[in-house]
Amino acid sequence: MSEQVLACPVTAQHIKVALVGQPNVGKSMLINSVSNAHLHVGNFSGVTVDKAEVLFDYKGYNFTVVDLPGTYAFTDYTIEERVTHDYLCAEEYDIIINVVDSTNLLKNLQLTSELLTMSKKVVVALNMSDEAQKEGIVVDAEYMSELMGLPCIKVSAATKMGIEKLIEAVVQEFINEKKEPKLVFSVSVEDEISNIVSYFKKHKFQAVNTYRNIAINLLKNNKRTYGKLHDNPIWTELQPILIEASKHIELHHDTDDIKEAFAEEYGAFNRGIVAEVVTKKKQQQQKTLTEKIDSVLIHPIAGIPMFLFFMWGLFQLTFEIGAIPMDYIDGFFGWFGDIVGATISNESVRSLVVDGIIAGVGAVVLFIPNIVILFIGIALLESTGYMSRVAFLLDGFFHKFGLHGQSFIPLVTGFGCSIPAYMSARVLKNDRDRLLTLFIIGFMSCGARLPVYVLFAGAFFPEDMAGNVLFAIYI
Repeated sequence: MSEQVLACPVTAQHIKVALVGQPNVGKSMLINSVSNAHLHVGNFSGVTVDKAEVLFDYKGYNFTVVDLPGTYAFTDYTIEERVTHDYLCAEEYDIIINVVDSTNLLKNLQLTSELLTMSKKVVVALNMSDEAQKEGIVVDAEYMSELMGLPCIKVSAATKMGIEKLIEAVVQEFINEKKEPKLVFSVSVEDEISNIVSYFKKHKFQAVNTYRNIAINLLKNNKRTYGKLHDNPIWTELQPILIEASKHIELHHDTDDIKEAFAEEYGAFNRGIVAEVVTKKKQQQQKTLTEKIDSVLIHPIAGIPMFLFFMWGLFQLTFEIGAIPMDYIDGFFGWFGDIVGATISNESVRSLVVDGIIAGVGAVVLFIPNIVILFIGIALLESTGYMSRVAFLLDGFFHKFGLHGQSFIPLVTGFGCSIPAYMSARVLKNDRDRLLTLFIIGFMSCGARLPVYVLFAGAFFPEDMAGNVLFAIYI
């Protein structure tokens, strides 16, 4: 870092920064790029989730940067989300650096817009700006700062571009008085916010947060805000106002879920920001081979029949190709039984060894080629990413059965082994989806069951039918 003089106090001041962002936006790389930092890795209290802290000095300021676990939204469903949510709500810190992916700004602003409802100073780090430039994406950071009412700085953790400018912005934001961010909702929501703010002003309610922030959190059914106000005398008058406000907002959004209504509000705000500040240069870029294949494999109509065809074809190949080595294995064990049988004179012992041991082992070994071919085929489908595409494809189908599309991930994992499948069910957001998925995993054909299916299909059905029988069991 260069040591240019900046207006700052003579004695060093401490600035504590919370580094927040969605998964895979480059937070860890950014925290390593800010300086030759001293990295401290530990656990958050009560959980096994890692936390990283960076300590460094800059122009008379002592920085502590806490790298919080990635979270897609300001919720507390998973352990990682809960850690981030609880830290931001309960711990002491001065500024939030919200790291966003410049190549996918609309998705990343979901978390940003929710952070704006907190009474904290926020600086947005537009990371991966170099990648955005390569893709022909231009983000007007200055106009974005003006629209959102907070500093938005272009950076690249990989090339260390804009890192010093980001730290400068954090210092300046620390020095300046906090400004209200320009988070604007629809008319119906803004009307209800104004009503609640007017009520607080009328009663001269004492609060650390701004009235507007409290009003937004109340409308969003924030448990912490409700808990703080529930025992206050004004609650008896405030509760009917909130009930009417929720009904009004839900009516205008054609939903009975206030969370869905606010999700639409945030989405509309984010789309407006992106429309104003992001432009994409037209590039004569042909579709990649992967994109061409995906357009066929995840086709909304042809995708599922194609998936079933691939699985049927895999099972057919298992027995058709597997039949070639099976003939040699069967002949070998027949020949070996005859050789051994000729050396044993006792009829009972010969029957035990030849018909029991050798023939029994041969019957099991006979189906090893089928099992190997099947496992190689399924491994290929998974390693090429086809199974993850099927998860996307089956999202709507799963919803018809009351399941989330994300349930497909643990269920497909269950075809490999039930234990990691049960563990992967933690990705589901609510208890109902998790429990339903956990119960269904037991019905998945895990790797330990497939050899049994192969044995039964091969033993009781001819080769031309065995593949179809195994496919039927699998389905």
